[in-house]
Amino acid sequence: MGGNSGYQALNLAYLWGAKWVGLLGFDMQATGGDSHWHGDHPAKCRGGNPQFNQWVKNFDVLASDLVSEGVKVVNFSRETALVCFVRRNIEALK
Repeated sequence: MGGNSGYQALNLAYLWGAKWVGLLGFDMQATGGDSHWHGDHPAKCRGGNPQFNQWVKNFDVLASDLVSEGVKVVNFSRETALVCFVRRNIEALK
């Protein structure tokens, strides 16, 4: 299940037939000291600290599976701990 909503979104894209997926905002690290682009969730909504290291490992496995299924994934995130996907600058889409 990957441990996070981004992993689940990528899995859904695959299940719905996507052959190309672009990722944006998949930092998988505390960029600028923040755990999310919008800041931390309120204490009552937190399920604990983000498990970035485990999530990265989960994406490594998923990336391999997607390659074998013929799905191309490009990570357009400015800063990211994910090295399992091809990286591109978002301006490359112009």
